[in-house]
Amino acid sequence: MPRAVSAPLWVLIYFLVAVAPLVLSLISLDPGRGFWVNLSVALGFVGLALMGLQFVIAARIVRVTAPFGYDVALQVHRNMTPLIALCVLAHPLILFVWDSRFLSLLNVFTAPLRAKFAVASVALLLVLIATSLWRGRFGLSYQLWQVVHVSLATLVVVLGLAHVILIGYYIREPWERALWMLYTAAFVWLVVWVRIVRPLIRHRLRWVVVSVAEQPLGHTVRIRPERPEVYGPGGFSFRAGQFAWINVGRSPFSLAYHPFSISSSAENHEWVEFTIKDVGEFTRSVHHFQPGDTVYLDGPWGAFTMAEHEGPGFVFVGGGVGITPLLSMLGTLADRGDRRPCIAVIGNRAEGFIGRTELEQLEERLDLTVVHVLSEASDRWAGRRGRVDVGLLDELCPTGDVRHRFQYFLCGPDPMMDAVESALQQIGVPAEHIHSERFAMV
Repeated sequence: MPRAVSAPLWVLIYFLVAVAPLVLSLISLDPGRGFWVNLSVALGFVGLALMGLQFVIAARIVRVTAPFGYDVALQVHRNMTPLIALCVLAHPLILFVWDSRFLSLLNVFTAPLRAKFAVASVALLLVLIATSLWRGRFGLSYQLWQVVHVSLATLVVVLGLAHVILIGYYIREPWERALWMLYTAAFVWLVVWVRIVRPLIRHRLRWVVVSVAEQPLGHTVRIRPERPEVYGPGGFSFRAGQFAWINVGRSPFSLAYHPFSISSSAENHEWVEFTIKDVGEFTRSVHHFQPGDTVYLDGPWGAFTMAEHEGPGFVFVGGGVGITPLLSMLGTLADRGDRRPCIAVIGNRAEGFIGRTELEQLEERLDLTVVHVLSEASDRWAGRRGRVDVGLLDELCPTGDVRHRFQYFLCGPDPMMDAVESALQQIGVPAEHIHSERFAMV
C-alpha cells in the first residue's frame, strides 16, 4: 500500500480505537448518574485505550510503523504520555469534585477491590512516567529501565481492565462484553507476539560477531548472519540510514536490546556494521565482544533514508555518534558509483572523533566535500572552529536553484539538530527537503 494511503489510514485507525470506548459512556444511566459521571467515565476509558495503543506502537510492528518511520512512532509514543496521564487522572478527580464521598475510595484498607485496583493502576502510571522522564536521576541502566517500563505498563493496563470488569456496570450488555473481550484479546495477542513469537523468529535468524575494531571514543562491530540462507538469495537487506536493535550474548527473550544506527553500506548483504560510541554501561562493554558471539538483531527500522528523497545532490550534517547513519548513506553512494555532489558538515567538540578515517576514504570514492567543525579544538587544530550555524551553512551549501533541490540529512544531538534545521530554513532550504533523525531512543 502506498505510504500516502497507509499513513492516513493508520492514523484513522488509531483515532477510532482510542475513542471507541466512548460509546460505553452513552449507555442508559442509572438514577444518580449524570453528565459529570459520564464525562469522568469517558475520560477513563480513553486513557485506558490510549495506554493499550502505546503497546501497539512499542511492539515494533512493521506494517504499522513503516509509513512513518520508527523514530516518528517513538516520538508519538512519548508525546501521548501527557494526554494519557491527563485522562486517567481526570477520571477520579472529576468524581471527587462532583461528590466528595468518592474520596473514601482512596482508603485502600477499606475500599472495595475495584477501587484498590484503580488506585494501584494510577499510582503505577505515575511511577512509570517518573522513571521514564528521570531515568538518569534514578540511576536506572537502559536494560533495567526496559524491564521496569514493560512491567509497570503491563500492570497499569491489567489493573485498569480489572477495575472496569469489577465495576460491572459497563459489561452488562453482550455488545459491551464483546468490546472488552476484543480489547483484552488484542492486548494478550500483543504480549504473545512481542515476548514469545518474535524472539523465536529472531532465534532462527540469529547473527554472530565477526570483528570488533577500535574507533576514537568507541568501536565498530561487524556481524553476519549465522545462516545466510535464511535471508534468501539476496541476503539481508536494509536502506542506508536505518537502525536496528541488537542483543549480544543473551537469550532472544531478554529485554537487553539496544538501538544503534547501521554504519555500513546497504550494498553489502553479507554483513553489517555498527559504530558504537562509549557512553553507557552496554556501549562500554563492546570491546569485550568476541568473534563468534551470538547476536540477535531486530530490524532494520526507520524512515531516515535516501530511498524516497532523490535530488541532484546531498548535504549531510552530523554531530558525534550521529555520523553513523550518514556513513552508511555515503558508503552506499560510493558502492553504487554515484557521482552526484555531496557535502558533509561534521560538528564535534574536539579532535579524536568518530568517522574521520572513513570520511577520508569516502572522499576518494565520491564527489564529496567534508568540512569538520570543532567547538573546543586544541591549538593543534588547523580546521574550522565554532559551531554549525547559519553563516557556515550559507557558505558551504550550493547556491541558487540547486540549493532548493538538494536533499539535506541531519543526525546529531537535539540542540544541534534544532539549530541546523532552523539555519537551513533561514538560508532558503525548503522544509520538505530537510530530513532528520533524533537518535536518542529513550
